[in-house]
Amino acid sequence: MKKPSMPTYFVIVAGLASCCLPALSQNPSIEKKDSLILYTNKDVDDAIKTNLDKALKANANYANAQLGTSKDNAPYLVVARTKPGLVEIHELWDDVAIIRSGHGILKTGGRVIGEKTVTKEEPEREWRGGVIENAEERKLGPGDFIIIPAMLAHQYLPNSGETLTYWTIKVKRTKNQREKSKR
Repeated sequence: MKKPSMPTYFVIVAGLASCCLPALSQNPSIEKKDSLILYTNKDVDDAIKTNLDKALKANANYANAQLGTSKDNAPYLVVARTKPGLVEIHELWDDVAIIRSGHGILKTGGRVIGEKTVTKEEPEREWRGGVIENAEERKLGPGDFIIIPAMLAHQYLPNSGETLTYWTIKVKRTKNQREKSKR
C-alpha cells in the first residue's frame, strides 16, 4: 500500500484555554494563488501577539492562532506558550513540531499516571492530563525539529519568563500504521 503524502497543518498540542482569532485565511493580506497559501512572518507575529495578549489577560497558559484548515478539516495553528502545558496523547496523529522562538523542555514517555481527560472521542481519541512516569526531558530552542509519534505522551514546558512559540504539523496515521503501533 502506498504511503499517503504528508498533509501539513498546524494544530495545538496542549493547554487549558485558548484565544483564537478568525481564520487568517480570510484575511485579504494573505497571498493565495493556485492553492498555495503564504503566511508571512509578520502575519504570524501579529496573530500570536494579539492572541497571547488576550490569553495572558485571561490567565491562560497558552495562546494559539488559527491560520486555516486542512482538507481533513483540521485547523492550522501556531502556538505561543508561557506556562507548562498538560500531558497529551494523540491516537491518530504523529506530531511534527518546529520551534519558532523561545526555549523550554519537552517531556516524553510511554506511561501516564494520574487523572486524564478524553478531549476527543472516537475516531480521533486524544487525552490530556496526568503525569508522565519516568519522563525523558529534552531541551528545546529555535529551529529544533521534533517528531512525536502517535500514542507517545508529551508535554511542553517553556523556560520561566520566556514564551515558547512553535508550529505543530499533524500527520494522520493510516489504519495499518495504527494497528502496528498498538502491538
